[in-house]
Amino acid sequence: MKVTAFVDVLSHWCLAAQPALDALRATLAADVALEIVLAPLGTVGFTHEKEAWFYTRGTLAYGRELDPAWCEGAETTTWHANAAVAAGVAFGANPVVLGRRVSRAAMVDGLLLGRESEAVRAVAKFTGVEEQTLRDAMHSEPIIGALHAGNARLASIGCAERPSWELFNDNGDRAVLQGLWQAEAILPLARALLEDERAYRRAGPPPA
Repeated sequence: MKVTAFVDVLSHWCLAAQPALDALRATLAADVALEIVLAPLGTVGFTHEKEAWFYTRGTLAYGRELDPAWCEGAETTTWHANAAVAAGVAFGANPVVLGRRVSRAAMVDGLLLGRESEAVRAVAKFTGVEEQTLRDAMHSEPIIGALHAGNARLASIGCAERPSWELFNDNGDRAVLQGLWQAEAILPLARALLEDERAYRRAGPPPA
């Protein structure tokens, strides 16, 4: 079966969802294909103060305090950080690992990763890719196209929040989850779909 996670690396809810991604990789990796799709929100459209309030509210849900410094104002964008991660992945980085490092750099360490220069610097450090090479890749048609395609796929499943999830098994069963971040919600559903898939496989093909 396949699990697709739609994420924005500067979403605090996506950072909160990292344990769910880790659990999927650790417990179901042999049987589940995990796809990470970057779907950047783009321009945030609200003030730093409002982002800080979002984090205060989020702390009540996920239990950790995060730093909203990266969101400097309404014109701040998540595009550059996601483009840098997409470019890093194109050069061979693991999307889960690199995405987590970038998320933590922004929301734990307080780096201003809404800025292109800072996003390039951070991802170049994490991946070992030279800064100008990374920047050129970020502005290339394949990376730009992939990010737009990620947003189009997110919209096509009827979702607008990051993270969102699409789960398919080989039986044709499908589940879509919008905005959920808890491993406790996602893993049981993935296991249920996987167990049905395994049951069908054990049953073999129907009689002619």
